[in-house]
Amino acid sequence: MASDEPFWIQEENIYAIPTIHYNMEMASQVKLAFDTLNPDCVAVELPETMYDKMTHAASRLPDISVILTFNQDLTPVFFMCEPCDGIFEALRSASEHQVQSYCIDLDVDHYPEFRDIVPDPYAIQRIGLKAYFELYERVRLENKANINRFDLERELYMAKRLKELSLRYDKVLFVGGMAHVTNVLNHLVMTKSYPPLQHADRGVVDICSLTEESCRNVLCEWGYLSTKYEEQRSKILLDGPTDRQKVMLQLYKEASYIYGESTGNAFPGYNLRNIMKFVRNYALVGGQLMPDLFKILTAAKGCVDSNYAYEVWELATTYPYRNNVDGLPELDLTIEDLWGHVKQIHFHLKEKGRKGSTPRLRKDRSDIKFRPPSPFSICSYQPEDINIENFGEYLKKRGAQILMEEASRTIPFSSSLEDGIDTRETVRHWHEKKLFVKTSGKPPGGVGSVCVIFDEDKAEEGKAYQEKFPWCTTWIGEHEQESDMSFYATLMSKQVVGPGISRCEYGGFMMSYPPRRMENIWFDPFYQECRSKSEVLLMAAIEYAIKPIIVYVASTPPRSQLKSFASRFGKKIVYLPIGQLSPVTLNKLRTFHVLDGHDKRDVADEYIY
Repeated sequence: MASDEPFWIQEENIYAIPTIHYNMEMASQVKLAFDTLNPDCVAVELPETMYDKMTHAASRLPDISVILTFNQDLTPVFFMCEPCDGIFEALRSASEHQVQSYCIDLDVDHYPEFRDIVPDPYAIQRIGLKAYFELYERVRLENKANINRFDLERELYMAKRLKELSLRYDKVLFVGGMAHVTNVLNHLVMTKSYPPLQHADRGVVDICSLTEESCRNVLCEWGYLSTKYEEQRSKILLDGPTDRQKVMLQLYKEASYIYGESTGNAFPGYNLRNIMKFVRNYALVGGQLMPDLFKILTAAKGCVDSNYAYEVWELATTYPYRNNVDGLPELDLTIEDLWGHVKQIHFHLKEKGRKGSTPRLRKDRSDIKFRPPSPFSICSYQPEDINIENFGEYLKKRGAQILMEEASRTIPFSSSLEDGIDTRETVRHWHEKKLFVKTSGKPPGGVGSVCVIFDEDKAEEGKAYQEKFPWCTTWIGEHEQESDMSFYATLMSKQVVGPGISRCEYGGFMMSYPPRRMENIWFDPFYQECRSKSEVLLMAAIEYAIKPIIVYVASTPPRSQLKSFASRFGKKIVYLPIGQLSPVTLNKLRTFHVLDGHDKRDVADEYIY
């Protein structure tokens, strides 16, 4: 059964939908079934004594409500009313279509806290509610636990009320917990007389709203997902339920735009690929098909940085429908108040260097005119030179390590353990009574050049081609500890941050060792056949390398023609996906500053942050 086909369990004129509380997929199934069935009345698994407050809360949706009551020992009890809950969706749909609704559950005091272990409800999106419920029932019967007294009384009471409603209405839609629906229907058919049962005495039952901060934190389904469900709700019958995976991808994309505006950092496509792969694996490790909000934020933080994770959190927890137009008292609840102990994530935000923002000066320099550097006397900012040279050394070691791992092999132990025992191979050949060891290969020579491509100049979908990185030049190393560098970047005049000081952004760069050998490759006719600026850098890296290895870092590997070109010179390109490197380090290196002469180095730190 497809996810957009309704499912219910029919017993005469009772149509029962098994549901899991506070879940978007379940709410979609209830809405789909209601629109298909058009029932005469709706019965839900909520305390009968709180009917007025529950229906009031459902009528306020999509605004958030909290029903507050107390046990006999004055312990507060909360019922959250939010859009992504199947039971409140049933009450809401009934109210919208002027269908009579009933709360038919027995109100019990001190109900034990119990969380049923269920498969990830996202499976419903693929296999449908019928197949999901059949699998759940099979597992429940195999691991059948003793039913506590409260559940037995509640199920008997709900069966009794359904029996009464079935005599008054032609179509009764019953929405109940997945753990109880089967037992309730069995009691409905098999039980001939029902024992008298009394509701717990509730002195106070109030309906309240939530503060904005509390609404961000305590919703079972994060605000962004609830918002998308609300937008899709009226079209479920035509377009099908909301897909959580697509909503999550859209969340990451929208947050990336905000992140780029707020920090000035680029958000390349490989970041999104890494996040989606990480969050999928993280969910599977935890026995889930789709991640919860904690895992979504952890993936954003781990694959990009805390600033991006914060933007994801802020967007994910925003809920625009919290209005409280009827002026209910607002509660400031914490997650622990409602759901007990939960995991927490902390954001270590860095100073935001917003594009176009006013530089932070250490003293008043209002009389100084900001102007871009002259193209005839430019130089680099030394702390950034040190960082990028250190990064180049790291890439050289990483490239050599990759070649060594490619050349490594496993051999039978003879006289030396070499690089250690290969446990897997030893176990595989255990019947031969042999020990196998690892031996590392030796890379052919060293690394002569490093080429890093952050981004390409290419037309965006639906937009005309615009050159993002028009400045192409070559810098010669100032001393023996620096390499020669060629790069393409944004113009010096685009972002002036001080007198003769500009902030630029690399599209890509190439470093070759030793220094003071490189010509300006951008005017060399030898590279005219290259398809892009990145290929110019790679061909130059091959030509100028005096050692046989070229490390190439980019989002996609080089063309086979360039590999053949390198092999003709007796050299080899080692490709390293840029997504495997730290995004924090890449963002730090991608931005650099250009100074108008060496004298500006003495004052540059006043303007560079």
